[in-house]
Amino acid sequence: VTNLETNIVSIERIIEYTKTPIEAELFDENNKPNPQWPGSGAIVFNNYSTRYREGLDLVLKNITIDIKANEKVGIVGRTGAGKSSLTLALFRLIEPVDGTISIDGIDIKKLGLYDLRSRITVIPQDPALFTGTLRVNLDPFDQYSDSEIWRAIESAHLKTFVDTLENGLSHQISEGGENLSVGQKQLVCLARALLR
Repeated sequence: VTNLETNIVSIERIIEYTKTPIEAELFDENNKPNPQWPGSGAIVFNNYSTRYREGLDLVLKNITIDIKANEKVGIVGRTGAGKSSLTLALFRLIEPVDGTISIDGIDIKKLGLYDLRSRITVIPQDPALFTGTLRVNLDPFDQYSDSEIWRAIESAHLKTFVDTLENGLSHQISEGGENLSVGQKQLVCLARALLR
């Protein structure tokens, strides 16, 4: 009976995955933003509503927010209030039922997912780091020069800390960044975001 139950659950899961909606196109050659986009970071949610799946209740309903360029905003609320849903909406991990989100005047629904997701970054409260050097954590695909990395480190106000490390950029980060404070991990993630 146990194997039969396990197999039934597996089949149900497979059926569920076959019904999963396909994401939008990664690239849209007709709607490519200029290479410097987003330049200022103004974000506008205009009457935005979304749900996690067809048939479920709306998780965001008629949200209108106007975040000006360079404005700092904190989003707070109880569990289930929609804080994480705003982030998922920005990355188009959930699509709108109604309304729009624009960044620097461009409706993000018109962009290919790669152009959108490769140009914005979220730094979570408890950021993830990987086992490896500080340099690898900052530049996992080895795309940037040391001088570019140091500029990002300085911009993230991480230079004083890195200067104290015996091995500098070669400093070993332990699993999950356990050998760094939460603040240091956030600054490493900020420097990584600034490199992009």
